[in-house]
Amino acid sequence: MNKVVLFLVDGMRPDGLTQAHTPVMDKLMESGAYTLNARTVMPSMTLPCHMSLFHSVPPERHGVTTNVYTPQVRPVLGLFDVINQAGLKAVTFHSWDELRDLARPGSIHTTFYLKDPQEPEGTGETPLVDMTVAWLSQNTFDFAFVYLGYLDVVGHAYGWMSPRYLQAVEHADTCIGRVLEHLPKDTTILVTSDHGGHDQTHGTGRPEDMTTPLIIQTEGVKGQLREDISILDIAPTIAKVLELKVPKEWVGKSVFETK
Repeated sequence: MNKVVLFLVDGMRPDGLTQAHTPVMDKLMESGAYTLNARTVMPSMTLPCHMSLFHSVPPERHGVTTNVYTPQVRPVLGLFDVINQAGLKAVTFHSWDELRDLARPGSIHTTFYLKDPQEPEGTGETPLVDMTVAWLSQNTFDFAFVYLGYLDVVGHAYGWMSPRYLQAVEHADTCIGRVLEHLPKDTTILVTSDHGGHDQTHGTGRPEDMTTPLIIQTEGVKGQLREDISILDIAPTIAKVLELKVPKEWVGKSVFETK
């Protein structure tokens, strides 16, 4: 059975990735497939973007337009729900409690949460990654979501593309590398972001806020991904790898397909 791990680095701009020293993500791009021109959704804020990522519909459909969760009027099954209905095991590791609403109750097999790393001078993602490595080393899973939120904290504190921001990108790269060391070699890896940012904020339609990277390492796929990829395509891509049928409401397409 295929295994998939999705790393999401909150607030990571593609040019932040290319300007920082990121040997782990660079190697994933070299050995896999990627785009530095993927698009997120408006408003380019964390919870609306995550809802769109995991439900493959825009905010006007799922109804979450701020970082406060709003129950869906016409519910759409999300990726975690589809995985659970297929009898597969999903696990999440995150540091932002609002992400608890990404799935219906009972759809996630195991969840690890550590409170948001609010201090930009702190230890960043290290404690969360310690938990992630310990669990993945000793347990089985089909899909794992690893949310790294420290970069967004630094962006708001010091500014996107500031020296401290680029250092935090490097920290995220190190964290991803630590987790990769403990995964089976045939695991499909995705690395992306929910949004970018400018100055000390985000949420607008500016290119700096709306453009995100997407890296995929999986068997038989290498090179540049198509140019029209959006955050809505990530859940269908993961479902494709896990051989799952997607809900008819999803509007995104697997990145392995042409639109």
